[in-house]
Amino acid sequence: MPFVRPIVRGKAGTPVEFGAKLAISNVNGYSFMERVSFDPFNEANTLMESVENYRRRFGTYPQAVIADKIYRNRENLAFCKQRGIRLSGPPLGRPTKDEA
Repeated sequence: MPFVRPIVRGKAGTPVEFGAKLAISNVNGYSFMERVSFDPFNEANTLMESVENYRRRFGTYPQAVIADKIYRNRENLAFCKQRGIRLSGPPLGRPTKDEA
């Protein structure tokens, strides 16, 4: 298929992968495909769109978003805080010496 191109991931064992990259949200056991692309994209950029899609589908913002560390950037944290949404994960920045 001409639209399927290799994606260099740099992982041990499989440095190159083929296929689409997906952004999926899960709500009460139902999965919603938020974004599909054969081109590389940063997953963190899909959080705001996914939250707005949730509001459009269910009429309210979610109470919390459980996501990987990559989603916890300044923009997403400010977006969630402004809307009263808890974004799970560790705080930004280096851990203090006591935690190390």
